[in-house]
Amino acid sequence: MANILDLRRRIRSVKNTRQITKAMKMVSAAKLRRAQEQMVATRPYAAMLASVLDSLKRRVETYDPETRKLRHPLLAERPEKKLTLIVITGDKGFAGAFNTNVIRAAGQFIRDNDHKQIDIEPIGRKARDIYRRSYRVALSKEDGGVTRRHPRAARCRH
Repeated sequence: MANILDLRRRIRSVKNTRQITKAMKMVSAAKLRRAQEQMVATRPYAAMLASVLDSLKRRVETYDPETRKLRHPLLAERPEKKLTLIVITGDKGFAGAFNTNVIRAAGQFIRDNDHKQIDIEPIGRKARDIYRRSYRVALSKEDGGVTRRHPRAARCRH
């Protein structure tokens, strides 16, 4: 049976753990609030961009009345030859299986599009580390990043 000293030590340990957990929650709440504020701050820009694109769409004569084909070269559909895959993961492992699922989905996308040239832009330490190990690495001084050359992943920077 535990003596009184062991019980006091255990109670103190639980209180310290509770205090650390409470501080971590407060930090997480502050980071979440800051991220939400940044997201809300971008809404006017997104709305203006949508408005500009909508205005351009209305002003451009989209189809040629004689041939019924698209007139503007930016509106024409072309085959995809080169793709950019942006892989966003966390820097730490606190997201459960999030990082693993993102990396797995990116790998599936690469396998599904192996006939195309794919540029991979990893964002976050986990993605950067995975692609650094997976593909041949060449350090690039001008962008401070890592460039990978692979048949399916032609370029990859962090």
